[in-house]
Amino acid sequence: GVGASALGGAVTVTSGVGTATSSGGVTVATADGGSTGVSGAMLLKTGDAGNGNTGSYTVTTGAATNGAGGAIQMTVGTGTTGTGGAMTLTAGESTAASGTGGAVTVTAG
Repeated sequence: GVGASALGGAVTVTSGVGTATSSGGVTVATADGGSTGVSGAMLLKTGDAGNGNTGSYTVTTGAATNGAGGAIQMTVGTGTTGTGGAMTLTAGESTAASGTGGAVTVTAG
């Protein structure tokens, strides 16, 4: 929702809890394209900020007590013609005179 002089509304999607077994899953997906079309695009984005910091975007899996931690997998789909899809990780730039751009860090377990 719109907040004219305060915060806008938040959106939370949470699966059901399993008190004795597993919790439910959450899937957000676009449908397949028809025989002559393409599938829809998906965008997860924080909004711009007029005066201050923008929101951060976090992808994380939960901690496991008696098991392995969950994996995070990002995969570009396969195409049968043309060039394969690209994957780009870009850290933010700083336009401040004394600022430093953001870092991209990849760490193996």
